Amino acid sequence: MLFIVLLLSSTAEAPPPKFKFTKKVDTIVQSKCYGCHSEKGRGQKAKDKLMWDDLAGLSTADRVKKMELIQAVVEKGAMPPKRMVERKPELKLTDKETKALKRWAKKHAKAK
Repeated sequence: MLFIVLLLSSTAEAPPPKFKFTKKVDTIVQSKCYGCHSEKGRGQKAKDKLMWDDLAGLSTADRVKKMELIQAVVEKGAMPPKRMVERKPELKLTDKETKALKRWAKKHAKAK
């Protein structure tokens, strides 16, 4: 019986490695991204693409995909969207914020 329990526990998928935001990234996300990409966000399209609170619960493979997406979107300057920045210029990412997000996402994209 013990053998069966050990066998089943060894075949189960290992939990993803611990995931967290750095203080700097958390500050950026809270002030520039969370308004749309959270449960409180109004647009379903933004929620469907990325929910910041869900990142920690994703499998490693899915999280890596999201990190690669974050890198690409930030690199292109596609977030926040231009229309949002026109209405709320304070949401535009600074060069330092862009670099911090890209560096953070790149680090977590390597966690394959």
